[in-house]
Amino acid sequence: MNNADEQRYADLVDEMQQGRDAYTLKEKLMKESLFIEMRAELMRKFEKTTFKEQEERTEIWRKMQTIAWFDNNLTQLIENGKLAEDELSSFDKVKRLFKR
Repeated sequence: MNNADEQRYADLVDEMQQGRDAYTLKEKLMKESLFIEMRAELMRKFEKTTFKEQEERTEIWRKMQTIAWFDNNLTQLIENGKLAEDELSSFDKVKRLFKR
């Protein structure tokens, strides 16, 4: 492998590990129902506000968007990690072919 291939391989290993870490974190959060509980609590707060309490409603909306953003980013890291793992598998297959 040349330097560029070695760097790409190292980057893929890092990306795969980030995906695995994100998966572990998301599984833990889901197991503890943290996302669900946070969203439910924010919805309860939102339902208790009146239409005129626009500032509070906006703040609740922002918090809900932040939770969704965090969840989506974890999901993206997981997906990227899976893609990196697939690419690493292909790298390894090619390396084995050239070693013969």
